[in-house]
Amino acid sequence: MPGRFTLTASPDRIRDTFPWLSVPDQLTPRYNIAPTQPVAVVLNDGSHTVDFVNWGLVPSFSSGAKMTSLLINARSEGITRTPAFRGPFRYRRCIVLADGIFEWVKFPRKREKVPYWVHMKSRRPFALAGVWDSWLSMDGSEIKTCAAITCEPNTLVKQIHHRMGVILPAEHIATWLQPGESDAKALQALLQPYPADEMTYHQVAPIVSSANNDVPACIEALPFDPPREKILEQNFGEKRER
Repeated sequence: MPGRFTLTASPDRIRDTFPWLSVPDQLTPRYNIAPTQPVAVVLNDGSHTVDFVNWGLVPSFSSGAKMTSLLINARSEGITRTPAFRGPFRYRRCIVLADGIFEWVKFPRKREKVPYWVHMKSRRPFALAGVWDSWLSMDGSEIKTCAAITCEPNTLVKQIHHRMGVILPAEHIATWLQPGESDAKALQALLQPYPADEMTYHQVAPIVSSANNDVPACIEALPFDPPREKILEQNFGEKRER
């Protein structure tokens, strides 16, 4: 988690949320972002501008880029011990811009998993904590890639998944994006579940399961399903506010 996410907010909405950020007017809405695709990030290089890197971290020491899809997420608990993430965590951090995350739930007696879209109640965009790295190909070209960091879920997300992406509150973003090396313990303290009372989710159509579908219908809410919601409450957590 996350394995798919969205950034549907307009450039103006992103600027309103992150006033310090330079956002290109050409930024187009994305309704189904998948691994290996370019994602909008802000690197800790002091530029405060939106950049685009491929989602799926390729370590600088890698002999090839074939492992891109394998390293889309980094677990917060082991990030300082994993060779691929240890250096980026200390020196190369980023935020990944998003406004929703997809998760799939397997229900009893149902063949296919059911997709849900997790987002802020306000629908505002947010900053996922991430790490990035730079890899040099055989022809000398530089490829920048990233991974999102995950943590234990809050009480809302716990109803549908056992992990959640680390969403940084506004007051922690500057610390996370500090250029160069930072204190590992101070950084790790930022990797906490986001407050559940600011978030919600709803069921969406199965079309989101195909990365070829990148349309507004991917996030449209399906009718409320009381039996299915009851299963979520019984199996995963407390009843949520709708």
